[in-house]
Amino acid sequence: MTATEAGHGHRKSLTDWWRGRSWSKDLDTLARLHKSLRALDVGTDADAEPEPLTAPALPSPLALPSPAAVPLALPRRGAARSHSEPEPAPWPDQVPPPVAADPRETAGLPEPPAEPQPPGGKEEPDGEPGEQGQAPASASEQGTAEPGPAAGPDPAIAAIRETFRYVAEAGDKAVGYFYGQLFLRRPHLRQLFPPAMDEQRDRLFRALGRIVDSLSTPDEMAAYLSQLGRDHRKYRVEPDMYEVVGAALLATLRAFARDAFTSEAEEAWTQVYLAGSSLMIKAAEEDAARSPASWTAEVVKVDHRADDIAVLTIAPDQPLPFTAGQHLTVQTPRWPRVWRPYSIACMPRDDGLLALHVKAVPGGWVSTALVRHTPPGSQLVLGPPLGTMTLDQAAGRDLLCVAGGTGLSPVKAIIEQAVRESSVTPRRIQLFYGARRRHELYDLPDLWRLQDAYSGFEVIPVTSDDPAFDGMQGNVGRVAARYMPHAGCEAYVAGPPEMVRETIRVIARAGLERERIHFDDALLAGRPGTGTGT
Repeated sequence: MTATEAGHGHRKSLTDWWRGRSWSKDLDTLARLHKSLRALDVGTDADAEPEPLTAPALPSPLALPSPAAVPLALPRRGAARSHSEPEPAPWPDQVPPPVAADPRETAGLPEPPAEPQPPGGKEEPDGEPGEQGQAPASASEQGTAEPGPAAGPDPAIAAIRETFRYVAEAGDKAVGYFYGQLFLRRPHLRQLFPPAMDEQRDRLFRALGRIVDSLSTPDEMAAYLSQLGRDHRKYRVEPDMYEVVGAALLATLRAFARDAFTSEAEEAWTQVYLAGSSLMIKAAEEDAARSPASWTAEVVKVDHRADDIAVLTIAPDQPLPFTAGQHLTVQTPRWPRVWRPYSIACMPRDDGLLALHVKAVPGGWVSTALVRHTPPGSQLVLGPPLGTMTLDQAAGRDLLCVAGGTGLSPVKAIIEQAVRESSVTPRRIQLFYGARRRHELYDLPDLWRLQDAYSGFEVIPVTSDDPAFDGMQGNVGRVAARYMPHAGCEAYVAGPPEMVRETIRVIARAGLERERIHFDDALLAGRPGTGTGT
């Protein structure tokens, strides 16, 4: 019996609640959340971007970006919260421990913290090696951002950030509890996940972190959720599965935040989850009428640019529409049910071919398979295109592009699109292309050819750890901030998460408005140094 078939038994308890919700209602919920969370940041550090919370990792199949829960599985508003949740099932990839007197130990799951300490203000920012000069906020700036009477952020919305911090700080303990709750409620869902979950456990909490950080506008968040709903079709996720995920999420928040998880916080989580899951479900339904859930594709060319870097040219078996700057997920025959995101490294081509830039990450399942074990003729499975970092956001303005490592992929695609449109929309394009050493600047020949083809495009290579390099040296984001052409341009940033966060901070401090700095924050919370896939 498949997960989908087993799920049909639960259909009677779930009506099509999402059909009664409108796009404007869901967007309004996200807008109120965004406004209140941004209000909490007022007075902390006006120049600094909020640091994304370090969140525990969760897998992708049922990773739902907006937190809260679907009605039928959730506690009623104002109902007394009980800590007598059903005992979770064992963490799926652990051998159950010996029998113990404590039933939670017998279940193989960690005990939630007995007395969680209140969060101590802003988290320490992620520092790059050698870049400690970009200091964290001072002690006075790091105090807890209590909403003042004049600022007036909604206390329930403030509780969303506070309660999420407890879960984030719990790390793998919260992850284990969440999955114990999930698989206890619906054991058949386990088969949707890969056998080993450690490399694919972060999508739900990554998306929650994105919500709580409030870095995206409501429109961007709504577009992201809609894309994610379409992407979940490849897992055969059906609407009733959102119910149990919401219930497991609330149970986890209740267990780890304890007294901080008030009835107001519960209601706020619930409403945001309802909005997000509604957007996802409806987007998936609409997409099913016109697109496949996934594409098979043949690798037609593999160009090894370095020992650990390859450029793959692939041919989908049917048209795969996308926009320059987007990414998609890839599954290889070596690792069924394991998907990794990779940015498409070209603009849409007339022949329908796609290019992927892949760096083999030590211990990376999919990246190693793609670089070392995927010759021409190999078959891959592709998910739908995702991401909102596209050229449309720039209107006709000049472009400041900053790329680190294989983060060049989406930036190169956007530059190609801008060059193609240059006869109608001429603009100046500057690309600061960074790597540690000269030989890691693997795509310079192609970039120079593009520079020769369009006089308005300038490539500035930057190395951070190569004293013999005869070009610019240093942190690529700081170099870009120093030599930024003007404050009226539009910026596109991609690369390792630490590099992206650092670049966003420094170019904002150099005078570029935050609304004009674009990055794919669906990939921003990835593991350090992994680029866009592992």
